[in-house]
Amino acid sequence: MVEQPQAGAELARAIAWLLRIQALLSAGAGLVFAVIGGLPMALAALAGGGVGLFLTALTGLRVALSQGAEAKHMVRTFYRAMALKFVLAVILFVIVAKWFAGYFVPVVTGYAVTLIAYWLAMQKIGASAQLDNGN
Repeated sequence: MVEQPQAGAELARAIAWLLRIQALLSAGAGLVFAVIGGLPMALAALAGGGVGLFLTALTGLRVALSQGAEAKHMVRTFYRAMALKFVLAVILFVIVAKWFAGYFVPVVTGYAVTLIAYWLAMQKIGASAQLDNGN
């Protein structure tokens, strides 16, 4: 079993890694759209990526703050964080869609690339688990 302070530090490192990857992927999407369609498309892609980054940071913070609590409390905190993430995603997408009304594809693409970071994180965790198990 992992000691609690070490587990909290590992969670913080995982969240920071996830946010860095999301930022890099968002910047990449912004760069691609800058080449394709100029500054307005690039800003739209960065706005979509910014939504993903903000939602990840907020959810990660709420979950991290529940570290060390009873399992029931941690699960409740996780579900509340995910519900808040969903509600804020809708609100933020409505706002961003109004700002970038003619550029919805770059907005959605910018957000979508932040989701790739979750897949990469799962792959990283799976590889780490295999190393820990000696496979």
